[in-house]
Amino acid sequence: MAERGLVEIFTSMELLQEITRALRYDRTAEILKRARTPPHTIMQTIVRLYSIIDVKDVVRVVKEDPSDNRVLACAKQADAQFLVSGDHHILQLGQYGRTKIVSASAYLQTQPATTRKKKRH
Repeated sequence: MAERGLVEIFTSMELLQEITRALRYDRTAEILKRARTPPHTIMQTIVRLYSIIDVKDVVRVVKEDPSDNRVLACAKQADAQFLVSGDHHILQLGQYGRTKIVSASAYLQTQPATTRKKKRH
């Protein structure tokens, strides 16, 4: 959807650094190796598709995993309509300010069928 310009995705430099670290985890590296996808390809795609914003606010909402607050701060700064996440600490909030917090599958269900990629049989 981002590649077709149907949605705008936001990130911050802090979150990009976190993604870079996560791509080095053994489990992630193994998945990427099996998929024959080098980590730099993932980062190039992210940098091409995402709008990088300068997050100025500090958020202290998630106490169980304080690093999750960086995601909330980014959503707040971007005035995002949706925050799509698989993280249970973030998902359990349901909403943060004006931002609805949903899983990827729940987000896709909110989109009209015309914006979703149609499956080929």
